[in-house]
Amino acid sequence: MTRTLLLAGAGERIGAGVARRFGAAGWQVALVSRSGAEELADDLDPAVSIRADITDEDEVNRAVAETREAFGSVDCLVCNASGGGGNPIESADAATLERLWRVRTLGTFHLVQACLDDLRDGGTVLVSGTTYASEPAPEQVEWASAAPATRGLSRTLDAAVEGVQVTYVEIATAVRPPDSDFPGAVGSDDLADRYLELAEASGAVPTRVRLDTQ
Repeated sequence: MTRTLLLAGAGERIGAGVARRFGAAGWQVALVSRSGAEELADDLDPAVSIRADITDEDEVNRAVAETREAFGSVDCLVCNASGGGGNPIESADAATLERLWRVRTLGTFHLVQACLDDLRDGGTVLVSGTTYASEPAPEQVEWASAAPATRGLSRTLDAAVEGVQVTYVEIATAVRPPDSDFPGAVGSDDLADRYLELAEASGAVPTRVRLDTQ
């Protein structure tokens, strides 16, 4: 049976790489983002681009309903949306911190809740994360405040919801596009391969997976 991926956050590196890898493996792909991902969706078959703000519960519910209408139930949810970078404490601001928390933590909450009925029977949630969730990041105060909240939500959801595997994917290095050989970074294709492995794993999957250049 064909499986369905709902991917929130279809950026040109992680998001696009994950979408293409799942599509190549035969998954149906729903791309959810504020600005739309029509061009990427056109490259995949089958795929649909849905414009939605994941910090808005009503918009998330609509996006999930449109996904179900197009493809049926959601088998894997990838929460990959980002709210930009942070700053040192001297230039950090509350608006940036709130925006990052809303996109990363509240958005993940809305998405999981909206997809829950689909995911309960062996579904997977993968949350793109960062080492800021577990290590100090003095130059990224706002981001380093939001990341542990998202990690905590992921860990708690995994324990709270029977039948759903929730994994926080801690990306510990820069991500390079497929056509780049930039040293000291992980390729987006390699990253996407790991996401697919986690989504298709038949056994237990850790609640936290760290990905780097090793």
